[in-house]
Amino acid sequence: MFSVTACYDADDFYSRKKTTPVDENSFFNFSTTQEVDLMVDYSDFDIHGPVFFQVYSENPIVNEGEYNEYVNAKVEPIMEAYTDARGIYDETVTLPAYAKELHVVTGNFMIGLKRSVVAVSRNEASVKVERKKTGATLSKSPVPTVVSPDTHTNDISSLPCLSFNFRKNGSMGERVYKDWYTPLGTWDPVSGRPDYVADQATLDPKLRFPQEILDALYATVGKAVSSGTTCRDEYRSNVDLTLIADTELSLCTMGSMSCWNSSMGYYYYDSDHQPTTQMDLNIIMIYPNTQDGYRYEPVGGDQYQGNIGMQRGDVIQLLYYPNIADGDLTTVSTVFPKGTKIGFILKPNSWSSQGRSYCTLNGTKPMNDKMNVWVASTEGLSYCNEDMGEYRMSDSASETHTAKFSYCSPDGSHYAIVTVEDACDDDDYDDFLFAVNPADVFAPLPEVEDGKTTRRGVFAFEDRWPSQGDYDMNDVMIDYVQEQFFSGAKIKRQVLYFTTYQNRVSDQSGLAVRFDTKIAPSKITMKKQARGELAPVAVTYDFDGEAYILTDDITAELETTYIMELTYSSPVSAFNLVKPEPFIFRDKEDDLRWEVHIPYEAPTSKMDTRAFHTFQDASDLENGKWYVCRGDYPFAFYLDNIRIDSFKDNILDPKNESLPIDVFFPGFIDWSTSHGAMHSDWYMRPIKR
Repeated sequence: MFSVTACYDADDFYSRKKTTPVDENSFFNFSTTQEVDLMVDYSDFDIHGPVFFQVYSENPIVNEGEYNEYVNAKVEPIMEAYTDARGIYDETVTLPAYAKELHVVTGNFMIGLKRSVVAVSRNEASVKVERKKTGATLSKSPVPTVVSPDTHTNDISSLPCLSFNFRKNGSMGERVYKDWYTPLGTWDPVSGRPDYVADQATLDPKLRFPQEILDALYATVGKAVSSGTTCRDEYRSNVDLTLIADTELSLCTMGSMSCWNSSMGYYYYDSDHQPTTQMDLNIIMIYPNTQDGYRYEPVGGDQYQGNIGMQRGDVIQLLYYPNIADGDLTTVSTVFPKGTKIGFILKPNSWSSQGRSYCTLNGTKPMNDKMNVWVASTEGLSYCNEDMGEYRMSDSASETHTAKFSYCSPDGSHYAIVTVEDACDDDDYDDFLFAVNPADVFAPLPEVEDGKTTRRGVFAFEDRWPSQGDYDMNDVMIDYVQEQFFSGAKIKRQVLYFTTYQNRVSDQSGLAVRFDTKIAPSKITMKKQARGELAPVAVTYDFDGEAYILTDDITAELETTYIMELTYSSPVSAFNLVKPEPFIFRDKEDDLRWEVHIPYEAPTSKMDTRAFHTFQDASDLENGKWYVCRGDYPFAFYLDNIRIDSFKDNILDPKNESLPIDVFFPGFIDWSTSHGAMHSDWYMRPIKR
């Protein structure tokens, strides 16, 4: 780094270090991002609210198109967002420059796990996801067979794969569960559709699920459940629903994303009679067949061979039998007592009335050796056959198989929602979903948070500007994370995290951040978390009129995280979010300072600009191209969609201090000399030395 001592006239010093301009064709901004006009359209689907989607630069779906497809959590998205309530997203977004082909993925429950591929062309990308249509309907007796109502049954033996698997090894094996009770009514022997689905017009109003409530429930599910993606831990629970008042109960079917035809039942108990074994459960059939025909497209197509047993929005009133533990169902009530705990159990793949191989029959023999799985909401009461192969649950007794959360309506009412994970271990909890009425009768459940997305990257600085450095790009590195919190399709809050790293340095530098603002936030909350501390503390960063001073000594506070939470008075689009511009600085005399920003980014008014066009600096100030370096290396840059961990074994390793960055990233020079045309993902591909 050059130095200016008291014995020099500064103006004279800088004038003698002036350099000649360079050809503007040699300018390169070293940008790793691109601006893309992105349009994503899911409006062909009945979505009930904003759709969360992710954009990848590669296909993240494992076993795509198979029954056990899922999103690989190790493949990170390059962007996440929500559509508007129509299912449409149309914004100018910032993406990594290397992303030439976009894989747009959603797991929205009303859509299913879908991937659409679109190329970026002339900074535009557009995809409309269309639903495959079919003439099939989810009728009470779907094709191919219509059965007379007088053949309808509630005989549990008519479900051979259910009754066969009450025991461990078929009809002669040890009992696992009692026979299910079927007092609610009969069902169609072909489809499994219950005859006791309620007519909502005749239900007590508090047990109904009007369309506006159903829409809101689906919108809540859209924020909590994503097909193919692991459900969040805070929603997963082995604690059964607990009544805080005497009440009637109704259950509304929200749907299934399982390829299996399963059976669903409920049971109940009080705290003085907690079940401890599977045989303690007294299970009442709700749905003989939970298949709604949505798992595959076209919806209601031939894949189900008529085995469609329910429709989304079906409502069934649950009944209370006080003497059921004694096998006595003669006394019945519509009211469940306060303190009752309600549990649910799913028997995967139990419906096989038509003898189809699609169900659990192999010829005429039920495949209990592979499909004997029972998923209970109560801890310790699920069951899985030992010989399950790929279907084996890791710990069937204690593993959580239900997620429970609530929708809070505008009037403050809380509606309980339950989602179930069946025998497979994708943990997305979309295999069967339902809601329970009335509102506000259960002990509190977690409320689903508004949507959140995350962007990340790394800022890297040389601290010798305008002199020639060693171009190891490790004098200051900032691990940058931005979280965006949504209200509907727009963003109400963004949280910025800046964590400092560096290799060996001799000069003390500070870190500041300036905001490029289109719509100013109404509130800025500041925090700081030092290395080793468990939680951040509130602080106030000095604001000099243009930038916030996070620290004046990065080295002294290394690996500290500086946090700024920006809240908007009204939600804004992603395009109108504040764009942070971090830079490093050193204070100088005359209330001026030395600053380094990423290429083309202007300094603040406090910058001593006399150093431009000296030594290695070749900036074009008249055309706003600041911090341009002569040669193939920059003074600083931003690397999009990468974590700081990617650099800890190379340029942040002390033994590699002063080695140019291209020693570890061989694609860098071609990228630089081609002005970004070649190897735009160079920083994703280090080599080991």
